[in-house]
Amino acid sequence: MKGLTKLCLLSACLAMAILLTGCISDQSTDTTDPLPVDPDRTAGTGTSDFNLVLSNTSITITEGMGLVTLPLSINRVPGHRGSITLSTSVDIESDRDLLTRRFSVDVLGPDENDSELLLDLAIAALPIQPQQRTLNISATDSSGEVSTAALQLDIQPTSAPDVYLLIGQSNMIGISEDGAKQSEPGELDAPVDGINQLNVTFNDNDNFSQISDFTDPEKLLNTGNPITRALDPLHSGLRGDGTKSGTRIGLGLSFAKRARNNTTADIILVPAAWSDTGFCRRESNSLPGIGWNATPSSNPALGGTLLHDRAIERANIALELSGGILRGILWHQGEADSEDPACAETYADNLAQLIRSLRTNINEDERGRAARGPDADIPFIVATMSTGGDQSPFSPTKLLVDDTHRNIANTVPFTDFVNNDDLAPPAFRCGGGSCIHFGSEALREMGARYYERLMSVLQ
Repeated sequence: MKGLTKLCLLSACLAMAILLTGCISDQSTDTTDPLPVDPDRTAGTGTSDFNLVLSNTSITITEGMGLVTLPLSINRVPGHRGSITLSTSVDIESDRDLLTRRFSVDVLGPDENDSELLLDLAIAALPIQPQQRTLNISATDSSGEVSTAALQLDIQPTSAPDVYLLIGQSNMIGISEDGAKQSEPGELDAPVDGINQLNVTFNDNDNFSQISDFTDPEKLLNTGNPITRALDPLHSGLRGDGTKSGTRIGLGLSFAKRARNNTTADIILVPAAWSDTGFCRRESNSLPGIGWNATPSSNPALGGTLLHDRAIERANIALELSGGILRGILWHQGEADSEDPACAETYADNLAQLIRSLRTNINEDERGRAARGPDADIPFIVATMSTGGDQSPFSPTKLLVDDTHRNIANTVPFTDFVNNDDLAPPAFRCGGGSCIHFGSEALREMGARYYERLMSVLQ
């Protein structure tokens, strides 16, 4: 009997062992490896329960070209039933606002494994160069487990031209000494491929004899191709043979040559300055409405809005014809408003109104509505007046205007000033007529300084 009992106990133990072995075998089957990854898809760093899988680890995205879509999926271990939240982070803080990122589904339920990452790169305020960025993508389940993957972004700049508006009075036009232009190939003022200008009519009473002429496109453009290679003097129209008769230069071309080093796009300069003008009414002006005021004024010392209106129209023409982007506005003016106390005392307010009006009323470009408005990030750069010869010391009224230039960054966003105090004799010669005008060497240097200050506003 005892032997039979032992035999039964042995049989029972053997049966239990077989049963336990079977249970362990079943558990091992439940921990099989994750599903095989498609060779065309790349898994990120994984967890014990799931992997984030990208359809590609590198994509190209171009400024302003719209949505780019990247399919992605979750590769789960059988039995994983947790929800998974998708998120992204950028490697450079400045990319945060320009690169819009969202998922078609950002929280995947237990039975969901597929989503799409949707990317949209806005056009930056400053031109950019081709570059690479890393976008980190994370998948986090409800237990806190995380799988990550890195997406390399090949970023390409927009091909839309960079448009710059040149406004003010004679020093923006460029009244350098006669014969200053050095425009033969290889010389300082030689035209450059990729630097163009709106081909304008000259500022005279023949072209602008009535108020409507200042906003009439046919009166604002010279005959022939409206956008041509930039050639000094920028504010003179081309002759029939494609040349210009003037031998003076301004600051615009040297500015553009500096800007050309930091852009892959063409540059278009829009000349819209007019000598002997300001916010103040000038007896020398042929029409009472000539002036830079943003709105009509009841102040009898102030002029009209025609030059403000013409500048907007010329900028709009350039943007429409080229599909370009307004990258900045350059202003050199002040002498005309320094002679009358009523003009000097209101200069700061009038200049601020002009800046805000141009930023608001010039037509939208590819950057969209976000790049328009009184405080839009369109750099507006001013410069100090000549200190050469009999221009110094400044009168009390001229000091008011000068103070406005030097303090502009404290009163209007995205502005700055160029200090030209050293661009005077004996180091730099004066321009044509008197030392109220800068000479050619000073203007070339000034153009480079304008560009440096424009860059500093947004960097």
